[in-house]
Amino acid sequence: MVWLQYTATRRQRVATACLFLTGAALIVAAARISYANVEPQRAKAAERRKVLEAFIRRKRGEEEEPQPQPQLPESPKP
Repeated sequence: MVWLQYTATRRQRVATACLFLTGAALIVAAARISYANVEPQRAKAAERRKVLEAFIRRKRGEEEEPQPQPQLPESPKP
């Protein structure tokens, strides 16, 4: 049993190569567009996460923890 019993004609090989290159170009273009939009999507997701965490904190009745005040060194008294 032979896989390719008949060899492809020149025209068929050219058509196959053109279709392959077209598909590869579409994949590259889609990847480029996808990577170009990554940072705005990450920013949106981070903002949504912050809003959701604040909402959950409010629902649970937890207040935001106050930021600790930096301690100033005491000056020596004469």
